[in-house]
Amino acid sequence: MKQPLHEINLAAHRQFLHPNHMPWHAVRAEEELEFLSLHVCGRKDEQLRATAYLYKELAQLAEIEFHVASVMVRVIAESQMRGKGELWEGSELVHTLGCFAAEEVQHANTFYRYVRTVTGCDYKLENNYFQERIALYQGDHAPLVKLAALAATAYVGESVITVFETRMKAIDPGLKSPFTRLLHLHGLDEARHIQADHFIIDHVLPRLTKQERGQMEELINATEELNTTLAITSANQLKRQFGVDFQAGNRSAEVQMAITQAFRKAILAGDSLRKVDDYLDSDTRALLRDFSHSDRVHALAH
Repeated sequence: MKQPLHEINLAAHRQFLHPNHMPWHAVRAEEELEFLSLHVCGRKDEQLRATAYLYKELAQLAEIEFHVASVMVRVIAESQMRGKGELWEGSELVHTLGCFAAEEVQHANTFYRYVRTVTGCDYKLENNYFQERIALYQGDHAPLVKLAALAATAYVGESVITVFETRMKAIDPGLKSPFTRLLHLHGLDEARHIQADHFIIDHVLPRLTKQERGQMEELINATEELNTTLAITSANQLKRQFGVDFQAGNRSAEVQMAITQAFRKAILAGDSLRKVDDYLDSDTRALLRDFSHSDRVHALAH
């Protein structure tokens, strides 16, 4: 059982996202802004709308990644006192979660630097609901309950951004665009995070009692509600500050909304969690084929 955990991070020190891997000098080049405009909004003259949309989405994702890292560190710390059972024996699970948490901090760091560079703006969110989201995980639930709930909510967003990574790499296979490179580097880590999520679905969820599954479901619902509130309030704020509605008439925004809802339905099934590719409906698969040139979200395990 521990072998899959051991294998997840074997190359993590060689293949990972770090801000220093990004060509920052090229992020705001005119040809790059035209590329973003064309492939985010469908026209070359929508640079403001495209970059404002990326600011909103990546800043929001950065906030969620800070939350994931913070809760994951809490789970690790609590497991040193309360972690019981085979999964907590030795260091493999703690090592996997530690790598996961550290990478989430670097993702947030890199995304914030990217959006501030590409837009030339430094907008701080008026309310990121960080304290409220952290408070959900400060109760006495078992570490594995918190871990399962956290992984479930993170898995939705990880699956959505993976679709966009697949799309951009189909458009720009040579990674000439800094944005494509950003998503590619992020995807190196994200592929490992998805493997960790799948391990949690396969090996953590079956160990939870009926009561613990109910607790997990409550945490998931509360986290999703706050994440939705974060999405709405940050969108409204940034529309005011950029002076443009970056969601209206935006194909990327339309697809993102559709697949987010579809992925939530596929993944979050009451007091259970499911692998997204196993439960997509035919309409969602058709949308993925049209948008990202693949009807799968995540690559098949080797």
